[in-house]
Amino acid sequence: MKERLLESVKNNEGQMIQLLADLVKIPSVSGNEKELAKFIDQYCKNLGFESKIDRHGNVLALVKGKRPGKRIAFNSHLDTVPVGDGWSRDPFCAEIEDGKLYGRGSTDCKAAIAASIIAAKSMIDAGIDFAGEIALMYPVDEEVQDISRKGTLKMLQDGFKADMCINGEDTDLKVCLVCEGMLEIKITTYGVGAHGATPFKGVNAIGSMCKIYQELQKIVPGVNKYAGSGSINPGVISGGERSSVVPDRCEMKVSRFTVPGETGAQFLQQVNEIIEKLKAEDETFQATAELTYDSNPSIVDEEAEIVKAVIKAHKATGRDCPLCGTPQHDDADFLTNYSHIPTVIYGPGTGLLAHMPNEYVLLDEVKEACEIYALTCLEVLK
Repeated sequence: MKERLLESVKNNEGQMIQLLADLVKIPSVSGNEKELAKFIDQYCKNLGFESKIDRHGNVLALVKGKRPGKRIAFNSHLDTVPVGDGWSRDPFCAEIEDGKLYGRGSTDCKAAIAASIIAAKSMIDAGIDFAGEIALMYPVDEEVQDISRKGTLKMLQDGFKADMCINGEDTDLKVCLVCEGMLEIKITTYGVGAHGATPFKGVNAIGSMCKIYQELQKIVPGVNKYAGSGSINPGVISGGERSSVVPDRCEMKVSRFTVPGETGAQFLQQVNEIIEKLKAEDETFQATAELTYDSNPSIVDEEAEIVKAVIKAHKATGRDCPLCGTPQHDDADFLTNYSHIPTVIYGPGTGLLAHMPNEYVLLDEVKEACEIYALTCLEVLK
């Protein structure tokens, strides 16, 4: 049965590469995924899958076995970041050169979409008699920093359920058990304006912010054995109107990537403790902090069925199967924390190329991902 399935995947490789090229040629920057969703929906219907576009713009296609059983979901987002500058070729060209397919979204994460669709098709083509169903969920707005817009969360809130899931982010085909969470805090310092010729008559809000910056450097981020260390990054700062005036206000946005066990509430408390410490040292110091974005890390147990199934699929193809984590935040957060669906993060491509000019994916990795996806379905649904 395994050999028959792998032969089916092999026979579908050409179709998969063409599908990936077609996906890359359709621009789908966050908020503009409609055309891509329509294409995938019709493509899945043409394959005989039950497919629909929901009220949020997400695609959900179901491939059902002949008997009741478990549901395995594949989750990969439709949207991409904007093109940006620095490209040496058309970002929607889908050109193939030296075994690489180029284009915005190729690695993040349209390669996983193509691989999961063709893996499901290969199950059918191979005549595999399976129980349960394969759910292909392709949400909108994963790339946006606004949880209220996240397509995956909306699908879950509308009642989507599954027994397990593979989130197809670009992981270099490593089995990631953890994704980090992402937080953002906006800190505002308040000073007293004065003429730049007599700065001693005012209180410099930028100077106050520099003190906070120095204290933030003393916070030690958490560590996870899969994902490694979290991080803290003061990324945006603005204050003052002109150099001849003592600034009376300054704002700084600080991101923090968290490992399991860390929360936004904890980080906000740490920042507020810094503010209180500085107030105690200087009666002119004034500042406030606000948690403006709060997402969580995800984690799945090594003993979870989906983890064992992916590992077994790797062993069946004679490949190593390192277990790791990813420092990036992705929709595994909502799948595990909101709906308690055990979720592995696994897909072709590398996060080092995501969001970069001249983004590409190795076609050999897309082929391998399709094999692993198909064998995982076979293991879970047999």
